[in-house]
Amino acid sequence: MNQESQKRVFAAAAAIGTAATGWGLWHLFSQYQKERSRSYRYLVEHSQVLQTAKGPIEVSISGSGPPVLVVHGAAGGYDQGKIKSEEFDGITSISVSRPGSLRTPLSTGRSPAEQADAMAALLDVLEIDKTIFIGTSMGGLVGLFFALNHPQRCKGLVLISAVNAPLPLYVSPLAILSPLMADDFLPWTVMNTKNLLRVRPDLRKQLSSQPEKLELIDQLLHTAYPTSMRLSGLVNDGFQVDHLEPLPLENIHVPTLVIHGTKDEVVPFSQGVQSASRISGADFIPIFEGTHYCALTHHEVTFPAIKDFIAEVHQST
Repeated sequence: MNQESQKRVFAAAAAIGTAATGWGLWHLFSQYQKERSRSYRYLVEHSQVLQTAKGPIEVSISGSGPPVLVVHGAAGGYDQGKIKSEEFDGITSISVSRPGSLRTPLSTGRSPAEQADAMAALLDVLEIDKTIFIGTSMGGLVGLFFALNHPQRCKGLVLISAVNAPLPLYVSPLAILSPLMADDFLPWTVMNTKNLLRVRPDLRKQLSSQPEKLELIDQLLHTAYPTSMRLSGLVNDGFQVDHLEPLPLENIHVPTLVIHGTKDEVVPFSQGVQSASRISGADFIPIFEGTHYCALTHHEVTFPAIKDFIAEVHQST
């Protein structure tokens, strides 16, 4: 093959490579657009927005029986509270989107105290006098304010990996990353179970032989997407937790169940210990080797405990 022929072959190969890359990117972006549209459609179809005295609140209500308010953590929405909700039969599950997430505007309540007030206003609209409050992570912080400021509306409190003090890492500066998450494409490409397990070998070790739990983690990651619909709440959560004042946990006098993983990498285990020791009569379930996702990775322990707690509280009131 002469030099001219070699040039033509290399040029053709380069053109084919460019075309293949372009087709691959087009295929990836097309898939992203379809999944994004499907996510938006699902989220709207499976919830409703109620007007309260504090502002609009998005809810998804299912089941029948005594009411239980389910409140998600950072970068979540009502869909996070519905994971494995079928296991909690015999209750009316009221899963909410906190302010700044999905269709609940941030104006409904920025601080955890304001969000607790919004939850009370939601109960007014639903004509519910009292409820058990289940809060995960930042949702647990809202639950603490709900029990402190609206004790007459709180039958019981379940705190899962819950925040009650500033975190070791100052998180407000993470807001500078928000432009990267605002159009949903980058989060869509990187937020999946496979990537999570690459950076979390502890989770990979725990779940390698438990595919049903891997599926739950996958569902949890999907409740952070579309990111743009949860971004203002995520940024606000970072600011609120960084500026959190000490809480008078001793003033909480409602039945309380605390669940916290000993290896929680987001909210230190010591915060769970603090909630359990300072809230009068609180029950504590430490999850050995459990991470921030311990409610799902150890659901064979956590879910029955929560169900028993709900039944016990409702029977005693």
